[in-house]
Amino acid sequence: GATLYITLEPCIMCAGAIVHARIERVVFATSEPKTGAAGSCLDIFNIPQLNHHVICEQGILAEQSSELLRNFFRSRR
Repeated sequence: GATLYITLEPCIMCAGAIVHARIERVVFATSEPKTGAAGSCLDIFNIPQLNHHVICEQGILAEQSSELLRNFFRSRR
């Protein structure tokens, strides 16, 4: 089973793609309170009606990832 490491909690479209790809585990650093679909707004990974469930871990390197995201979006403005 594959593990996907990402800086930001996946949105609903990305979470759906992760489920369809049957990725076993997702590790993300920072929550996304507005659009997060791995527990913040919705938890796609644990919907009982789906035939695949994803193990999800969060908070790994959260501060470093938050800083990385802040710098990225600051440079885009």
